[in-house]
Amino acid sequence: MSRIASMKGSPRSMRGLSLIELMVALVLGLLVVAAAIGIFLSNRQAYRATESVGRIQENARMAFELMARDVREAGGNACNSSNNMSVINVLNNPTARWWSNWGRTPANAALGSALRGFGGGEVVPAIAVGGGQTQRIANTQALVVMSGGERSVNVVSHVPGTQTFTVQNANHGFQTGDVLLACGQDADVVSLASVQDTDVGTVRFGAIFQMTNAGGGTSILHAVGGTPGNASANLGPNGIASTFGANATISRIHAAAWYIGNGAQGPTLYQALLTPNGVVTPQELIPGVSAMNLEYLLPGANNYVAANLVPAANWGDVLAVRMTLTLQSDESTGTDGQPIRRQLVQVASLRNRSL
Repeated sequence: MSRIASMKGSPRSMRGLSLIELMVALVLGLLVVAAAIGIFLSNRQAYRATESVGRIQENARMAFELMARDVREAGGNACNSSNNMSVINVLNNPTARWWSNWGRTPANAALGSALRGFGGGEVVPAIAVGGGQTQRIANTQALVVMSGGERSVNVVSHVPGTQTFTVQNANHGFQTGDVLLACGQDADVVSLASVQDTDVGTVRFGAIFQMTNAGGGTSILHAVGGTPGNASANLGPNGIASTFGANATISRIHAAAWYIGNGAQGPTLYQALLTPNGVVTPQELIPGVSAMNLEYLLPGANNYVAANLVPAANWGDVLAVRMTLTLQSDESTGTDGQPIRRQLVQVASLRNRSL
């Protein structure tokens, strides 16, 4: 047999893959690819779920930190830490606004508290309810807190006749229309001693007023007028022209309203802040907060109660606030294809009220 002939194989040995073998190989390959794709998609969904949970937890941490900071400072000021110092409020019609309803009138009648909760059906003055952006979502709770702000300046002298405080330096940052809180020892103890009210005291008191001159100098004026304006230039109880002594302190009022509103991406936790001339500016802080439940602890109580169970006269006695936030992801990132929801709870105690 020639060499060429010997190199030729038999017909059976020279044949390729059959159609059936090829189809089996393709099916096996597709099964491997499908398994790999399934693992990839599962890992991707798990990653998105983990990322969403982490984002929710971070948002909750930020929300609780910011809210708890306001709650802890409610009613606080630079002069008194025991919540027993009378604060005379000389603003025009203070009960008409959530950010000014704090303290006592010049006639020494009690106004609202520096901390006030609102149930889902209650109206927060000057906070609109509706479907527009920044508006409060109907039937959601809200919380209002007020305190003396961190920025402050010491008083050198006070002349009630010219409605003028002279302060240590001009770099205080206050400006026309700012709502301020002056507090400290009264230079005219006789005038306070004549007030027949044991809740007023004879040494320290505070006064809420609006600054009526421009900033940039060492003078701070509290004349009648402005927006909303001062109803009286006299800062003492019973309408007397009491004089704050040297080393009294003036600070800008920090007033914040917390509520669930309509944000750019759905339900959002808002903080509305007071700015000069009574302008309230809502800030969109934490997206994805769909519900907020607030409960309050009163002295001698064993349980927290809802806002509607706190008597109107007892908001100044609240010792702590339990905050429950419901947060959800903005898309279907759960392993079940649904948005992830988490409910978290934190308690904040008021620093100037003892548990």
